[in-house]
Amino acid sequence: MDVADAAEPIRNTVSDPASPASGHRAALPEVLAALTGAGTALALLVQGGAVNAPAVGALSVMTGFALWSARRVLASSAALRRSAADRRTVAAALAASRRRARDFAESSSDWFWETGPDHRYVYVSDRLARILGRDPRTVFGETLLDLARLVEDAATWAEYEADIAAGRAFRELEINIDDPSGRSFFLRISAVPVLGPDGRFIGYRGCGVDVTAETLALVDARFMQTVVHDAVDSVSEGFVLFSADGRLLICNERYRQAYPNIADLLVPGVTFAEILRAAAERGGCEDGDVGDWVEQRLKRHLDHSAPVDGLLSDGRWYRISEHATGTGGVVKILMDITELKTREEELAGQTSRLERTVSALQESERRYRQLVELAPYGIVIWDRAAIRFANGAAAEILGVEAGGLEGRPLAGFLEDGHALEARLAVAAEGRGQHLECEAIRPSGERRFLEVGASPAVYRREPAALLVLNDVTDRRRVEGELQRAQKMEAVGRMAGGIAHEFNNMLTAIGGFARLAERNPGDAARVLTCVQEIAKASERAAALTGQLLDFSHRRVSDEREVVGVAQLLRDLRVFLKPLISAGIDVSIEIGDEGAHTLVNPVTLNQALLNLALNARDAMPDGGALTIALTVETPDAAFFTRHGGLSVGRYIVIRVADQGCGVPEAIRDRVWEPFFTTKEPGKGTGLGLWMVYGTAQQAGGVVEMESEEGQGTVFSLYLPATAPPVPVPGLESLRMAEGESAAILLVDDEESVRTYLRLALEEAGCVVTEAADGIEALERYDEAGGLFDAVVSDVSMPRMNGPDLGRALEERNPDLRILFLTGYASKETAAGLTAQTGRTIVMKPVTPERLLQALRDLLAN
Repeated sequence: MDVADAAEPIRNTVSDPASPASGHRAALPEVLAALTGAGTALALLVQGGAVNAPAVGALSVMTGFALWSARRVLASSAALRRSAADRRTVAAALAASRRRARDFAESSSDWFWETGPDHRYVYVSDRLARILGRDPRTVFGETLLDLARLVEDAATWAEYEADIAAGRAFRELEINIDDPSGRSFFLRISAVPVLGPDGRFIGYRGCGVDVTAETLALVDARFMQTVVHDAVDSVSEGFVLFSADGRLLICNERYRQAYPNIADLLVPGVTFAEILRAAAERGGCEDGDVGDWVEQRLKRHLDHSAPVDGLLSDGRWYRISEHATGTGGVVKILMDITELKTREEELAGQTSRLERTVSALQESERRYRQLVELAPYGIVIWDRAAIRFANGAAAEILGVEAGGLEGRPLAGFLEDGHALEARLAVAAEGRGQHLECEAIRPSGERRFLEVGASPAVYRREPAALLVLNDVTDRRRVEGELQRAQKMEAVGRMAGGIAHEFNNMLTAIGGFARLAERNPGDAARVLTCVQEIAKASERAAALTGQLLDFSHRRVSDEREVVGVAQLLRDLRVFLKPLISAGIDVSIEIGDEGAHTLVNPVTLNQALLNLALNARDAMPDGGALTIALTVETPDAAFFTRHGGLSVGRYIVIRVADQGCGVPEAIRDRVWEPFFTTKEPGKGTGLGLWMVYGTAQQAGGVVEMESEEGQGTVFSLYLPATAPPVPVPGLESLRMAEGESAAILLVDDEESVRTYLRLALEEAGCVVTEAADGIEALERYDEAGGLFDAVVSDVSMPRMNGPDLGRALEERNPDLRILFLTGYASKETAAGLTAQTGRTIVMKPVTPERLLQALRDLLAN
């Protein structure tokens, strides 16, 4: 093979564009040319026969150099091929690594993000969108600084914002997101800065963690921790909990009270050994070695031995029990058994003495049994499950045979028995009880009992000793005494009212006689008639007060009331009810004071306040009822935000009594709350005073100081006086036609007065003395009446019966009932049907005609 043939592979390699050697095309042509030239020269020399040694040597050198160059090119070509293969391998590995990183990021429960140098997000993994259930940009905004609105604490955000502005790394920035559906998300974000080759900040790369479940669980855990601590603090026993490594976790106040010498050390985190050492150093170990003392108690603590009784540093006896918890900790409970220990010691002392002689023991037992069996009170031992012992008196009180109570539940003998059992059960824990209840015998008979409950022991277990006192007969006697006291009060009030009525009757009769003696003196007669009218109005007002006092006023509706006259009328009732040593003063500061109120409840409220003031001054004093019209200051309306600003009627009831103690001032407004002894009243009744003020749109305030008296101020909105009713025109049905009225009343003088008033108004009146006569007159006239004016109480046939009889004849007939005394129920029955109304006597002509006009108009 010649040189040209040897160079052919090299040429082919260089000419292949896929070969790495093609990169050396600039150098290979010279090598190929040298090889070709050398071959040509050698061929010519051989053909010409002019070959000489120097020429051949030079040619051999050239050929060798060319071959060496060719080998170098081939070696470089192989190296380039290997480098290209390595680059392809690295590129494939890099692509696989990128795919793996992307798969890890997408499958992670966290999410990843990246920002540019302006803090705008350039990448957020899809995991965040799946967590939020919406586009993250709607929540996170466009830049990292938009997170400010999602951080609750402004100070915390300020710290993170400073790190972001400086391009520093930050960790666990917590943000809170409220979902439109009402859910909340809690997320934490951490990031590191990304720096360019020149060290400049080019953005952040970070990740986020969804900590919603963790945060909500922490909130629940804190709530449960609070609940547990509250529950532990509420129990009556001392309670402490130590962890498995002997550190205190929970300790209630009752436990600290039992150990006053070391109470300051009983805080979470302290070990039991440290507590024992401190107790020994502070006097807990009076004799012996402190180390041994601490070791013994630590061993007992860890062994959880049976409960032991001990006298602690607060001077009381406790039953101390220790129990292991499921997590290896220890619970220690202290039950106060001081009373039980005292009784045990007393019993032990008695037993010790009685053991000296059998006869003394038998005598003591005999006395005890006699004492219990012959006691007039029922004695019961109840272990909170059933009656375990009952003496004969208890069996008699509860209506069973002797010995028939043992083993039976207590609740079956008491009204609302289960609730009473719950109250009495605490006596077994050392808290004595005293209550009143109603017992139900098997026969159905009810008896009132007073029950005293004390702690006792039955078969070494806590129980309750119940003492039953049958107070049924005493209750009956007390009820009779209360009724007698009420009758005495009614008698005293009746005497005062009789005195007032006698004064009014004296004025009425006296002025009537004076007018009768000089009928020709018109001025004198007019004066006498006017005074008679005033006296009758006073009598009517007093009658209204009586109806209010007896709850017999027909209507409870509010009306415009002149408060000054109402207070003057109240004096009539106060005279017989107020003690002789109490000076009653009524001060009227504004005669024109009027308010819209129910006069019945207002009278009751003022009377109640006055009687309370009387009871607060058993040794006498001054009772002042003052009336003013005021515009309260701004502080008053701030205290009572629901009141309208304006003028108010103020009625102040002041006494010089004992005052209201600070401890009960918030309770005096409660219904049926009382500080009075049993049988002295049902309560202060201030709830009714408060309700009266509320109904009228006002309020009541109390100022009191113990030993200095009390002032109750009743604020009621002031209103204008009622407009006087103008004179009425004639009562006619139509032009030229008078109203036909059937007038029924058994009192002739009243009937005459009503007839004259109706005839003066132009009515045609037919009279009847009772219901039967009224039916006769009705039938005689053929029922041609426009209305009936009838009294309610009459002989033979009363007003209601007359109304029912007339309803059968004419259902549309209008009836106006007049009465001086009727309950609300009676009034409701009379006016239940359309076309019926009722007016209270005494009635003025104007009131009578107005009521009749309204009735006919409707």
